[in-house]
Amino acid sequence: MQSIHQNPTFQLLLSVTEELVVEKGCHQTTLQDIIKRSGVSKGAIYHYVKSKDELLGFVLRKRLDQIGRDFYQSVDQGNQSLEGALKAISGALGHIHDPKDLTNLIFIYLLSKKEDPAIAEMLETLYERSIQNSQEWIEVGQRAGEIPATLDAKKTAALFSVLTFGVRVQTVVSPNIKAFTGEDVFQVMYDTLSKG
Repeated sequence: MQSIHQNPTFQLLLSVTEELVVEKGCHQTTLQDIIKRSGVSKGAIYHYVKSKDELLGFVLRKRLDQIGRDFYQSVDQGNQSLEGALKAISGALGHIHDPKDLTNLIFIYLLSKKEDPAIAEMLETLYERSIQNSQEWIEVGQRAGEIPATLDAKKTAALFSVLTFGVRVQTVVSPNIKAFTGEDVFQVMYDTLSKG
């Protein structure tokens, strides 16, 4: 049975939402805009999501899932060295330094609405998923002998999630401050994982 997230209509909704947010921003994009551009009825949209904000959360999840796929594809292609695997991840994270990046804008928008219990739960789920993904990547490296087995995978994964989410906030709040670059993120991750 096909997952709702693999459904072509759901994927269309995500793509249209991405386009509209890039064009208009999160606040100005409405569910009516998404209905009009996608051609999907309001009732059909509510079959997939409860709100525009939930749809925005799924856009973030899609990006997070893509980073995971990029990592595993790199490993499957024989790129099992720590440096090679981290380059796949850091390449996929290159957007966190772009103040106009779709996912940075959505993240800050949703963060500003955290008082809504549904959004707070969505953000918590995304954060936990980020940690879980990082922990899995670290454990893959440990099994391959590229990362010391003594390294606490869960705590290190939490550190990396704090780092990347913090860079997103800094990028949107103070885009002119380039104190922490993509290369810096890579280096912190590399140094932490290689030394255990």
